[in-house]
Amino acid sequence: MRLCHARGRSYLLPDALIGFGGTRFFLPSFFGPPELVFEVPSTSSPFGPKHHVATLYIDVAAPRAAAATRVAVTFRSDDRVRVYDDGAQLYRCTYRSPLAIRLSDQVAGNCVTLADGDFGFTVYHHTTAANAALIHSSGELWSSTWNLAGTAELANVSHLYFTTLSTIEDEADLRRVAMSSFANIGFQTTSDRYREAAVALPVYKGSVDARGSAIRFVVPLRIIAPPHLLFHPLTRAEQAYYEVVGQEIVRVAVKPGVAGTITGDEVGVPPPGLKRFSYVVEGDASGLDGLVEPMREASAFGVAHIEPLNAGLDLFEFWQANKNRDLHSGRTFEARLLRH
Repeated sequence: MRLCHARGRSYLLPDALIGFGGTRFFLPSFFGPPELVFEVPSTSSPFGPKHHVATLYIDVAAPRAAAATRVAVTFRSDDRVRVYDDGAQLYRCTYRSPLAIRLSDQVAGNCVTLADGDFGFTVYHHTTAANAALIHSSGELWSSTWNLAGTAELANVSHLYFTTLSTIEDEADLRRVAMSSFANIGFQTTSDRYREAAVALPVYKGSVDARGSAIRFVVPLRIIAPPHLLFHPLTRAEQAYYEVVGQEIVRVAVKPGVAGTITGDEVGVPPPGLKRFSYVVEGDASGLDGLVEPMREASAFGVAHIEPLNAGLDLFEFWQANKNRDLHSGRTFEARLLRH
């Protein structure tokens, strides 16, 4: 969970939901603003200790799922489990979904508990048979300088690319991992226009044949980069909400030239090799430019700043102390740079 600040808004960004006794994980596809309740009595006495409560409504979907399931996730301020170096915080939570829905059908993948107490997600890297053999023999997974769309190189960051898809079988799967055999993916605005606008975004021209070999990896949660987002504004038809861009994509951001080290089936990156940004790209889905900003990764305007929470800074306490303040304007940060 991360606390983000956009223009005129602060919200909680859920990276992942871990369930089934820590053996499965869900990746959000859509989510709404949080509901926060402060100073809730922790005992039957109104004079006893108090805690704070947050509830988030997130949509989760398994890879290739035809429809997502809305899950209500609730966590308390006194149930924080872990604090990460990049400002994320892990909380013990409860979650519920409609009774007619089997949540086991909507998991993104398997999850394991690592030696240091962190969680590891089972994901896949797809490549050719020849490249797969080289990866196995070298014990390294090379990073890529290409942006999410695969059409421009980034100058100050590279990524290790993974997906929750165990196979790449058709054009729909290529689009799920930000590729297309037609070299473009269509996006449509969310607004009150009589007719919504659409844009065809150029993306990496990929083929199913070039991704015939899948390598299964376990990636620690602590090194996974937060996703970029689309903000869908309030319209006459529905409330505002957020969309995770590339729901089936999992990335690890590293410094240019840094590779992942493979130990067994786990991919690791030493802390000095990781690249941490203090923001995610947040595109405004009401306009054509905003629709494509997260995939291009080149926006300094459409950004949501990540509050650098740590062991001594609880997100509930920070929210209370800074409510109704502009926490977006005037921040300095290192932006992602495109190579020219």
